[in-house]
Amino acid sequence: MDKRQSAEQVLRTFLRDGERVFWQGKTERFPLLENDAKWLVLAKWIGTAVVTSAILLMYAGNNPERSMKVVGLVLLVAALLVISPIMERQSVLQQHYWITDQRVILMAKDRSLYYMELPEIDDFKTVKGKTAHDCLVLGSCLFGEIDRQLRWRACHPKTDMQGGGDADQAMGLVLFNVSNAEGAAAHLRQRMSGARA
Repeated sequence: MDKRQSAEQVLRTFLRDGERVFWQGKTERFPLLENDAKWLVLAKWIGTAVVTSAILLMYAGNNPERSMKVVGLVLLVAALLVISPIMERQSVLQQHYWITDQRVILMAKDRSLYYMELPEIDDFKTVKGKTAHDCLVLGSCLFGEIDRQLRWRACHPKTDMQGGGDADQAMGLVLFNVSNAEGAAAHLRQRMSGARA
């Protein structure tokens, strides 16, 4: 997909005939060490430093002829672990969200689209206090994960890998740090009741 297309242009090609958008939003800016992930990010960085140091010390102590390839590989893995929260934040910041009369649609950083059919959303809830703005979590399959993995799950919509359905059809989505999550929830309640009627 052409990354130069605007989010709205990509969405237009994804909408079904007659499908109408009733609400739209995007992730609002947030700091890397915001409430939702501050201690998880810090723990990951500290843990990575400790484990990397231990591995390198053990390797150096047990191998008089050290291989720079092994040391480089260990340091590369450590660097990837350290930058992963930064990359995750960048990914979430570029997401867009829509609620239509048929689906909830999430556009990821790479312009890939995920959706949930309104009649298939078994439950949703608004999560407050973890980010500056509220988050909307769709699908009860995510409720057990969101206390520890809200930001990660926002980057990785839950899909049914073995189900054989559309790869872009999700079982759970997170609309992360949106400025009008209550408005989205109100639209969602209204659309879901109409879809199930």
